[in-house]
Amino acid sequence: MRRAAIVMPMRTPVGLPGGALAAVAPQRLISTILAAVVGRSGIDPYRIEQLVTAVPDHGSVRAAVPLAGLPSDLGEFPIGSGPGAGLRALITAAMMVQTGTADVVLTLGAEYPCGPAQISGFPPRGPLGAGPLPRGPRTSRLPGGEVPGVDTGEQLAVWGAAEAARGPMEFKDAELLAQHYGVTRAAADEYAAGSHRRAARARRQGIFGAETVPVVVTAVPDDSNSGVVQLVDRDEGLRDDVSPRAFAALEPFVPGGVTTVGNSSSRTLAASGCLVVAEDRLVDLGLEPMGYLVDWACATGDPDIAVPAAGLAVGKSLARSGFGLDDLDVVEVDETSAVEILALTRLWEREGWMFDPAENLNVHGAAIALGDPGGAAGLRMVTTLLHELARRQGGYGLAALPTGPSQAMAAIFESAYTVQDVPTPRGARFHGARPPRRLGRHRS
Repeated sequence: MRRAAIVMPMRTPVGLPGGALAAVAPQRLISTILAAVVGRSGIDPYRIEQLVTAVPDHGSVRAAVPLAGLPSDLGEFPIGSGPGAGLRALITAAMMVQTGTADVVLTLGAEYPCGPAQISGFPPRGPLGAGPLPRGPRTSRLPGGEVPGVDTGEQLAVWGAAEAARGPMEFKDAELLAQHYGVTRAAADEYAAGSHRRAARARRQGIFGAETVPVVVTAVPDDSNSGVVQLVDRDEGLRDDVSPRAFAALEPFVPGGVTTVGNSSSRTLAASGCLVVAEDRLVDLGLEPMGYLVDWACATGDPDIAVPAAGLAVGKSLARSGFGLDDLDVVEVDETSAVEILALTRLWEREGWMFDPAENLNVHGAAIALGDPGGAAGLRMVTTLLHELARRQGGYGLAALPTGPSQAMAAIFESAYTVQDVPTPRGARFHGARPPRRLGRHRS
């Protein structure tokens, strides 16, 4: 099969419900990312054959297509919303290319307000439209009764208003993992604070700038010609002053438990997209790829056995591709909760993998800091992953995220900057083969 190249992966800033992005009409949020991907790649819009989408509703997509300068008769292949939808959309587009169904596919994932509350914020929806999720418990006092300071109080206000991105079943699963792998509340809060620090550092250093498309907020949300109110060019939820002490003031979802609204992901707004193109058409179309999809896998775990579902999906994808965890330069795992990430790294330690999470895992923060933007989450992760591989001048990366309770998906990507010492045999799918050595920042 043909290799599927990923071209111009981009994302919008990640916004908070009730924040600036909540005042942007869904079709304008979608058209912003579509226009950026198509315009910056330089492709003729009429060469795009399919549009694969992971969005809450499809009326906004049809309204966005002409706004983005795309032909109105462009066919749409909807995946639906819910956990993992964005990565499923990308894999679906890749399969279209690999099987010859299409040469160029535009892929989109987005999360935005739906219904009458579009402008002022939106009620959270459960997976696949299962209904609202309950608010997590909150408190404004630290252990011992002392009232937190001003900065901590501001943090608590943000986290206290957050909506959990997962349902009660996932919280129970996280508590089982915490018990099995010995993850304490202090360790989970420290990891959560670290995620915020890494993301804030990436913003200060301009790392997110290369992958982010600014969004214009206008006075009239549906009218792009009305006055400009604000230009959103940075993720709204990132803070530089996060500390584990502030997280300690939040009550757990389960009495006496470890997981809180502060050390787990919350719902946010964003859009992300890319082109998926057949490798043999890149030169004709004048396109520069950023990476290639190598392989992917789904896995379902036993809810009665304390094993992170992401670990099962990662293990399955590595076994299929012939890679080892220590062959990967960057790994992006969805931070549904700090407990799941810590349980996963401890599982890898038990299995003897020589893998340094500090150097390779969620190096610029993840969903605990940025939130979970629904259908945009998977594509946002892949966008960050491929841009980081480009900064490291090559290598391989993996993205993994949950697709439901005790379910997960993982996909392996190769950077377009990877240097192969030995050409890969035509048609090979890396069965049992070790990957070639490559040039990178931390490889010799």
